[in-house]
Amino acid sequence: GEELENEFKSLDENLQEIIEEQKISESVEVELKSNGIEIKMEGGSLFNECSAEVLSDMKGVISSISNAITDLLNNSNYKDYIIEVKGHTDDQPPTSCRSFDTNWDLSAYRATGVVEQLVASGIEKEKILAIAMADSDPLVEYGEENSLSIDEIRTMNRRVEIFINK
Repeated sequence: GEELENEFKSLDENLQEIIEEQKISESVEVELKSNGIEIKMEGGSLFNECSAEVLSDMKGVISSISNAITDLLNNSNYKDYIIEVKGHTDDQPPTSCRSFDTNWDLSAYRATGVVEQLVASGIEKEKILAIAMADSDPLVEYGEENSLSIDEIRTMNRRVEIFINK
């Protein structure tokens, strides 16, 4: 109902503030949707190449996101939210990576890396799902007529999405 709408509006505002304060609007984007809040994080800002370990700069950001969620939603009457964390890769198989055989592997570990950080910062593990997407859901389609180079498209498609689902 309306209370829930307001909770999610406030959460969206709090998350936007975090992004302003940390000056990371280049790499992190928050969008309020009808069914929840989507946070898109650029892969390059989260991970080194061939790695699923979240970079230390972004650990703080994920902790802040986590705190914003728990402060607001856990103190409301609304406890039914679920957080989906989706790892996305580009269309190139990770042949140069020792630890990962496929993009499914890589995206699973990357989603899990972000999940672990959220849980370490206070999100209950019952509320969270790590989802591997590999290259099945590109943000920008390949080969479309657009002004982006293939490298730019790949960079945009490497990402982790955190969806706070009502």
